[in-house]
Amino acid sequence: MGQDRPRRLGEMTRVEILVVALYLVAVLLPLLPGLLELRVATDDDPLKIDTSYARDPRFLGKSMRAKLGPVMNEVSGDARVPFLNRKNEFARVTDGFESIDRARFDDVVLSRGRFAVGDHSSMSDVYARGDVAVGAFGALRTLASDASARFGSNTRVARWIDVEGDCTFGNGSDLGQSASAAGRLIVGTGVRFNRLFGRPVAVVDARRAELRALTGSPVAVRGPNDRRLVTSYVIDPGSIVDEDIVATKDVFVGTDATVGGSIKAAGTVTIAENACVLGNVIARGNVTLAPDATVLGHIFGDADVILEPGALVGDRHAPKTLHASRHAQLSPEACVYGWIIAERGGMTL
Repeated sequence: MGQDRPRRLGEMTRVEILVVALYLVAVLLPLLPGLLELRVATDDDPLKIDTSYARDPRFLGKSMRAKLGPVMNEVSGDARVPFLNRKNEFARVTDGFESIDRARFDDVVLSRGRFAVGDHSSMSDVYARGDVAVGAFGALRTLASDASARFGSNTRVARWIDVEGDCTFGNGSDLGQSASAAGRLIVGTGVRFNRLFGRPVAVVDARRAELRALTGSPVAVRGPNDRRLVTSYVIDPGSIVDEDIVATKDVFVGTDATVGGSIKAAGTVTIAENACVLGNVIARGNVTLAPDATVLGHIFGDADVILEPGALVGDRHAPKTLHASRHAQLSPEACVYGWIIAERGGMTL
């Protein structure tokens, strides 16, 4: 009987050739778009960035109104309707809503007028075109109001709240991820938060801070040479430094002193009592505003930002941002015109 001839090196069957071809296609196919782009570039234009873009701190509330407004308009009188085609979720549409203490609502509530509930009440999502009043120890997920809102002590917010008018929270409240108001946002003591926005945001009483803000002067336009480079810097009480300060360590602004520019420090920044900074404050360490100290610009702290009684940030005509990479601490009568962001949580004393 004859024997099979041994295969020589390089000889391949049709099946083996097909397998190798499929393997090469699988390896080279993902590289084809890149190779074509290198040969004929079609995406070599500069990346377009909208430099005018600004994040809206009230985006959530505005989005909720845009979605729920048509639902309210389609229903007349009081009714219970399916909520945005979601399974087993309903909305209660009403001309006005009031309830006693310890009420519980699993439905979304859409009120064309006022919304008011008593103490120890529990709610899901609420949109009211009138004023809102929530008693002490109330709990809710989200709320939007086209008027003003007042929340009692120990309110618990799971997500966010947005109000077109003034908004007040009682002592000991937890404000969830975000609380914003087109008007004043007044919070009591012992309040926990992550993001706040108002004009202004104030602890307990904004009246004194508002009067002081009226005297704020605009920040001067500065050139690249209008700055002082130092290791650390102590500004004497009552003195005026009309330039930017850049320090590799700490900066201390003495009592009644004024800084006409901005402060940038690799360490801590402390603004003593009645001192004023017309520009921004940026620090790697803590930023502390002593009683009645003022910063008319933004504050960005890589650690904690602490506002003692009567401290003021921003101007009612030009809201600013206070950003703490760790914690923000606000004392009674502290006032911020604009947005407060505390990455690891904030607290009012």
